[in-house]
Amino acid sequence: MVNHVPEAPASKSGDWAFLGAESGSVADRLYLSAAEEWNRAINSRFVNELLDDTLPDNVLVSYLIQDFKFFNQGIMDHAIALAPREETKEMLRKQSKFFADEEAPYFTDFLKVYHVTDEQYEHAPQTPANKEYCDYLAEVVNGTWEELITALCCMEWLYLAWAKRTVDAGVVQQVPAHKGWVDLHEGELFRAWTGRLIALVNEYASVDGPEAEVFRRIVHLERRFFEDAYDLA
Repeated sequence: MVNHVPEAPASKSGDWAFLGAESGSVADRLYLSAAEEWNRAINSRFVNELLDDTLPDNVLVSYLIQDFKFFNQGIMDHAIALAPREETKEMLRKQSKFFADEEAPYFTDFLKVYHVTDEQYEHAPQTPANKEYCDYLAEVVNGTWEELITALCCMEWLYLAWAKRTVDAGVVQQVPAHKGWVDLHEGELFRAWTGRLIALVNEYASVDGPEAEVFRRIVHLERRFFEDAYDLA
């Protein structure tokens, strides 16, 4: 029997006040500026099937290959270099170590479980969305700190948003790879990390600056990334 996870409702101001995106804050206003596409992303077919444990294995494998290629882009190193305060650099270093210790092994372990060889991984072409996303991040990391921290915040926040759906519904995935992906993006540690990014966006970003377009572009690319997982499966 499949436990169905309901879709997230439409975004409204103050949804994420508990993480520091209070109504009217910079982060809240950026979130609302991308509300329609945000909800399409977190309620996408890929997310729905993953949370309901109905995602075909070949689509999951396609997604993991693409996301591991994306993971290896090194955005955290650029964020650490651009961070304006030593305490912020240290916070980012600790999170980068967490990613190396916890998230990277998830990819390598489950690619082995699904019998993906190193050769298959290396020769798998990037989906159009993944390539566009990586190309766009290459632009962002050469931009300002404000743009980069906005991009990083949006990426992590949106992942928390889709994973929170299953926590709110009280549904625990029974497929280990599905549960593992949720566990990496929900829980006390990931919420605290997202909250710290939201605080940095509130401090440094502006709804009138180029960061606003960065936020909307990242949401758009995240949605397309989910959709493209089916194309090379």
